[in-house]
Amino acid sequence: MSKSTDVSIEQGRFRQSMAWLHTWGSLVASWALFAIFLTGTIGVFDDAITHWMTPERALIGEFDPATSTQEQRLDAVTQGENFLRKVAPQSHFWRIRLPSEADPAIGLSWEDDNAEVQQRRLHPVSGEIIPDQQQRETQGGHHFVHMHFEFHAGMTGIWLVGFFTMIMLVALVSGIIIHKRIFKDFFTFRSGKGQRSWLDAHNASSVLSLPFQLMIAYSGLVIFVSIYMPAGVLANYDKPQSFFAEVFNQPEHRPETGIEADVLSLTELFKQSEALMEKPGSFISVEHPGDSSAVAKIFGLFEQEKNTGRLLFLSSGQVIFDAVTGEMIHIEAPETFDKSSAFAAQRIMRTLHFANFGGYTVRWIYFILGMAGTIMMATGAILFMVKRRQKSLNEFGTQTPKVYRAIEVLNISAISGLMIACVAYFWVNRLLPLDVPERASWEIKLFFFIWLGSLLHAALRPASRAWIEQLSTFSTLCLLLPILNWLTTGQHLISYFIEGDWLNVGLELTVVLFGVLGVCCVKILKSKQHKAASRKSSSYKTKSEAA
Repeated sequence: MSKSTDVSIEQGRFRQSMAWLHTWGSLVASWALFAIFLTGTIGVFDDAITHWMTPERALIGEFDPATSTQEQRLDAVTQGENFLRKVAPQSHFWRIRLPSEADPAIGLSWEDDNAEVQQRRLHPVSGEIIPDQQQRETQGGHHFVHMHFEFHAGMTGIWLVGFFTMIMLVALVSGIIIHKRIFKDFFTFRSGKGQRSWLDAHNASSVLSLPFQLMIAYSGLVIFVSIYMPAGVLANYDKPQSFFAEVFNQPEHRPETGIEADVLSLTELFKQSEALMEKPGSFISVEHPGDSSAVAKIFGLFEQEKNTGRLLFLSSGQVIFDAVTGEMIHIEAPETFDKSSAFAAQRIMRTLHFANFGGYTVRWIYFILGMAGTIMMATGAILFMVKRRQKSLNEFGTQTPKVYRAIEVLNISAISGLMIACVAYFWVNRLLPLDVPERASWEIKLFFFIWLGSLLHAALRPASRAWIEQLSTFSTLCLLLPILNWLTTGQHLISYFIEGDWLNVGLELTVVLFGVLGVCCVKILKSKQHKAASRKSSSYKTKSEAA
């Protein structure tokens, strides 16, 4: 046997082993990765989604922080400070967010005696609490962002997402190895060919978004590098706070002393910080108010237009005071970057990952490529079942049919079920009463309950019917969302057009477009089922006549 033949055999074996790794590794992770990619893609427009999901905020009034007077800003700080001193004088922290374009109310948060974070919104003029009946407590688009990077499961969720992201990188590399004609396959699509059509769709969506997927997976891991790879920090620093202080080029966190001490006027500290930064402030936080270790941090107003097109954002400015003595501890000048190189690299990856560098043009590009990646994962999971439905490989012996059935049920729930849960989240936002306690938490709980319901439905129905019924439900929810919005809030597409509210126009038109695409998918599935039934009937008829 020639040397070239030996090399070809070895290459074939290597590619075959990579095919096994790609198939089973991708299947195991595909359900989680589909959720990560779909919610991350939707989360690209988190601010626009939050804007749609909080229609009552427009009733408070408009506020432009860039043109606000210092008197208005100081008055907002005073109102927030008076409230916090009265309600939570010994809290672990205070935070006051000044009114902004996104939310014209004064935002307050603090930690209560049970170590739970409490939040309130104050009217910017009267200083009174905005009652539940006048606001819609919600996480808005941030729900999708949290689903994307931690499944709403805190540190455990971050580790899970990191694990599946590593599998994704392995799947991408192994996929490149096994597809010898990867770029040629990108321009090939054969409709109505069963397994071949699913493979063509998988290849095309893979190649289209391949560089994007590699960037997203790698940058997502780098963002949490200090969590996923803590050995370097633990080996060189006595405590993590020292590491972060050096990376951020800021003073270390001050521990509580247990000695009571009054905090100076936050309004006066805010005024001093604006003079030092020579720009408006937008946010103030106090650590350990009521303790002699109290520290006040004032942040300057972030100006997006000055950072558009930049991967490394300039500082918006920050001043740190000893909140008891008034001594300035640290100042970070606006429009500079004085952090470490490691922090700069991490920030660049973060900006790339979250599409924060190019406005809505870049966000739409990310959305399209993210949807391509989502389609790649969905078609890969479906392709697995199409291939084995045509020819069972009997990998699990007598239990193979049960395993295939479980995989199909998970496919249906992970793909169409999650799609239903995502659009149902918007419906819950409009239908859930405003005065429900912990309303934002209930929106998220109902999101998961609906998703779980799709799993039960898929388990109880034949696979072919479950796909059609769930996709039909998804389409109906999408197409009727604008009508629901009109019936519950009185707002609709025409009013958004008249007001020039392009964020809400874009959201509702996009949802309707997905509803139309869902209808098309249902029609295709019904057509395929009808043809399959006709062929089966014709075959049975032919056999009967022959008999």
